[in-house]
Amino acid sequence: MRALSLLSSAAVLSTAVLSACDGGAAEPPFLRETSPTPTAEVTSAPEPTPTIETTPTTVPDTPTPLPESGDLEGFRSFAEQIETAVRAREADFFLDVASTATVTCPNVFVQQCEGQPAGSEVHGISVGWWRSEGTIVEPDQFREDIASYLDSLAQPALHAIGQRETPLGAPQGPAFFTVVVSADDPQNTTRVFEFIFTDEGWRMSLDLRVSTLAEEWLNGECSECYDHWERWEGTP
Repeated sequence: MRALSLLSSAAVLSTAVLSACDGGAAEPPFLRETSPTPTAEVTSAPEPTPTIETTPTTVPDTPTPLPESGDLEGFRSFAEQIETAVRAREADFFLDVASTATVTCPNVFVQQCEGQPAGSEVHGISVGWWRSEGTIVEPDQFREDIASYLDSLAQPALHAIGQRETPLGAPQGPAFFTVVVSADDPQNTTRVFEFIFTDEGWRMSLDLRVSTLAEEWLNGECSECYDHWERWEGTP
């Protein structure tokens, strides 16, 4: 039985050899396939990254605001803000730029002094009447009064500006002023606001009521009122 098995194996082997000699296309399954000769791989150099030139974005310089000046030219520039506030009826503008005055009691013209011992100091915003006396009022009262005045003007306008060396509502000058009116009835609506230049910029030193003497402030002929007077540009 063992001899038969060996003979069968030999017969199979002979048949395989013969097939190879006859040029058969089939390769014996027990032969290892020959791997193709490896071809050397050429590693190409990486392409250089293109350089992108960027043009820096030009940011326009923020203009440096010109410093305020305390002369007439500087006040003309500031008066543009006053005109804007008048036309818009912005009472808060006047409150924000109002300076605080100090009064030593007793003073019969200052209501805050009532009941205060002599030597007491009270504070407020200066309000005066042309060719008469003046007083001080609390900030809330001042704002309420300015708001009422501006609201009463049918055509609020800046009528004129000017300058005087001796202030009416401040210890030292020079002082500058604006004449505010309703353009349709300047004679009966005139009010004058006095300003001085301080370390903090322009400050309102006096709210001046001119009453029946408005004409003195509506033209440039009152030497007691001002040293310089000019009609505001664009005012009829």
